[in-house]
Amino acid sequence: MADPPPMRIQVAQIGARRHYAVPRALATQGALESLITDACAEIPPWRWLDRLWSASGRPRGLRRLLERRLPEVPRSRISGLPLFALSNVWDRRGGESDTDRWARRNAAFCRAVIRSGFGRADAVYAYNGAALEIFQAARAQGLRTVLDQTAAPWRWNRELLEEERRRWPGWEDQPAEIDRSGRLAEREEAEWALADRIICGSAFARDALGELGGPVDRCAVVPYAGYRLPAAGVDRRTRRTDNELRVLFVGTLQLRKGLPYLLEALRQLADLRLKVRLVGPSRLSDWAMRELGRWCEIVGPVARDQVAAHYAWADVFVLPTLSEGSANVVYEAMAAGLAVITTPHAGSMIRDGVEGLLVPIRDGEALAVALTRLMEDQGLGSRLGETARSALAEVDPAVYADRLIKEVLET
Repeated sequence: MADPPPMRIQVAQIGARRHYAVPRALATQGALESLITDACAEIPPWRWLDRLWSASGRPRGLRRLLERRLPEVPRSRISGLPLFALSNVWDRRGGESDTDRWARRNAAFCRAVIRSGFGRADAVYAYNGAALEIFQAARAQGLRTVLDQTAAPWRWNRELLEEERRRWPGWEDQPAEIDRSGRLAEREEAEWALADRIICGSAFARDALGELGGPVDRCAVVPYAGYRLPAAGVDRRTRRTDNELRVLFVGTLQLRKGLPYLLEALRQLADLRLKVRLVGPSRLSDWAMRELGRWCEIVGPVARDQVAAHYAWADVFVLPTLSEGSANVVYEAMAAGLAVITTPHAGSMIRDGVEGLLVPIRDGEALAVALTRLMEDQGLGSRLGETARSALAEVDPAVYADRLIKEVLET
């Protein structure tokens, strides 16, 4: 007879969050009691829509929602909150900032999870900013509480982003991701006090928490599972026959991602051999998009199943970010065999000169130097990309699952 799981864990999460890495990992270990989420393609009514609505006629929002799949988890262990999910369309208040709305919606999600109950769970696993009421109820029932600190704390980021907006006036029309009221920060820091264990995707996220006086002694760093995106059969050692360097950025176009510094680098180099492509939705002003458009091809948002083609197009992946938890897109780029240029604040496993090139935050000149190195030495990019792909064995999904369970159980 197989040994019973050491703990039955309920996961509560809004959205797909790293492609459901945590519930997938727990399911492989037999430790997932249930997943409660807002919406995904595995459960009604979205499963019915997937069957009845032809793919060609689906609106973009529905198409993206139906990409949320986790076939490794039995459907009987997945619960959706359809009314909460649908209310996202109309649940808006005039003059409310994005972050205040997120705080309010997160609290509503937590209350819905509590109404659903914890089943036979011994522990609950939830995410920063969207765990407070769940943890309060769970602790009242004697359950263990585990918080996923997905990024640097809200209060830490607020100071950084406010300075960034002063540096680059006119780049963002709205104060994207700046928690000016402090409501998300208050929730997050109250969650730290209630968490038995805090899982951080990187030492950067843990250290930022510590700078605010957070409970570092209850934190564990568990690098995220590597993603195995298809590289479209590209042999990066032999593909290039011209002098171009194809540079890819994937993510939301916003100040936090360091795009002004990439623009500084491109202007400094003014090199026609550089072909730069930006993929993702934008939070930037029309003026900033026009400035970027002078030097970059702007693709806009794409479906998940189209991202691999962009990685296959590229020679280099660039992410000059100012703050992440542990950037998913870096793992995807590594899986595609790309050399990566990023900052220590990406929270990635990139080591300078080994899997990629690290540059300081807010340093367009250093970005220009890194791009020049890869333009002048094609072999360097190939070597970095191959090493990056090999390094993903350290965060293989099975290894990730083992580490995650170990740290969740740690007292």
